[in-house]
Amino acid sequence: MTAHDLDLSYVQLDLGVRDESEFRLTSVSSTVAVTGPCPRCHGTSTTDFPLGVVGSKGMQWRRDKQLTPATRSAVVADEVLYCECGFGHPELPEGALFVGCGAYWRIKPAPGSGT
Repeated sequence: MTAHDLDLSYVQLDLGVRDESEFRLTSVSSTVAVTGPCPRCHGTSTTDFPLGVVGSKGMQWRRDKQLTPATRSAVVADEVLYCECGFGHPELPEGALFVGCGAYWRIKPAPGSGT
């Protein structure tokens, strides 16, 4: 595991598409959480995606039904994830929406996820 690079300056940087296996997707009630290391600064980043709202493809699932790995993959496919490591990297703009290093990426669903 690589240490969090705290000296890395904030820069908005598109890191392209990352493999889903680099992250952990979990679901609680009506949210899918994506947790893993930021591919740029290596700080732990967690992003929550609510189900059934604009930005998560408007998909509707029963809240009391357990989400399968394929369903979690479908929720985050094509969504943009931002570094949310919570560390104020040097040159972080005042009022930034996400506190992190400025990197952002998308997740490619794991093979066989059905998406």
